[in-house]
Amino acid sequence: MQLVNFGPAGLERPGVDCGERILDVVGALTRRGHHAVSAMVDLISLPEWRLVVDTLVTGATEADYVTKEGLRLGPPVTRPPKVLVVGANTYSHVKEAAVVSKGRTPNRPMIVAKASTAVVGPYDDVVCPTEAVTMDYEVELGVIIGQAARHVTVEDAYRYIAGYTVVNDMSDRNLQTAAHEDVDFYRGHYLGKSYDGFCPAGPALITPDEVGDLLDPASITLRSYVNDDLRQDSDLTDLCFGVPELVSYMSGVMTLLPGDLICTGSPAGVGAFRNPPAYLRPGDTVRTEVGRVGVMVNRIVAPGNRAG
Repeated sequence: MQLVNFGPAGLERPGVDCGERILDVVGALTRRGHHAVSAMVDLISLPEWRLVVDTLVTGATEADYVTKEGLRLGPPVTRPPKVLVVGANTYSHVKEAAVVSKGRTPNRPMIVAKASTAVVGPYDDVVCPTEAVTMDYEVELGVIIGQAARHVTVEDAYRYIAGYTVVNDMSDRNLQTAAHEDVDFYRGHYLGKSYDGFCPAGPALITPDEVGDLLDPASITLRSYVNDDLRQDSDLTDLCFGVPELVSYMSGVMTLLPGDLICTGSPAGVGAFRNPPAYLRPGDTVRTEVGRVGVMVNRIVAPGNRAG
């Protein structure tokens, strides 16, 4: 099953991708007298939401569908309660970042975060702020939590996942590493990852059954292109900590909520560690792909030129 979030920015509503058309979940439920769902989080919070959606698809009428033509797709969850980012979580990225990582993987997952206002749609333009001269890209598998999770075991972790999506974890590297500071104690990742638009996500929420519960990680490829130049090319076998381990570890510290977005890690090839560094500029186009999950394309634009 592929769920999409469609409509103007900030007013998206959940739907089911049915090929040439989208089944409008909110409209279909409303026509049947149900008014509890107005957003994707409302839907995936329902204990039997997949059964609800299957029932709607089976009994759909023409009035329940909208055409895709001219329709904007937003991120699968418009404003995730939390956007959690797993840093240095691929062997290849740790290796390319040896100047700072010393080539050693973390003993435990390295968890940082982004503001939820960074999240935008899979085809939206992304503004490169004037001051962000080290704007970078990172293709990642995104995990969307479907039910509240606390102290979850590795074995039970998949039960709490609503689905998967493509994420581009963008950063302004200078701000991320607080290059303006002389003392390491004052450095942090959050702001450098939190500019508006620095987290394209989509194009859909892919349910776990569509990707075989990630049992074939080599088939979940991770690729990014800048202006058709292949920059990153790997797959989930590159992850240091797998998805169940990440969900379990995070839930041991905090309650994961429906709609939380976890960015699971990016492979080698980011702009910061290329020689010479290859950062994004207005006019660039970034294509990010996760095998069996989806493809996003985002234009990088100067302030005042955003169309998405």
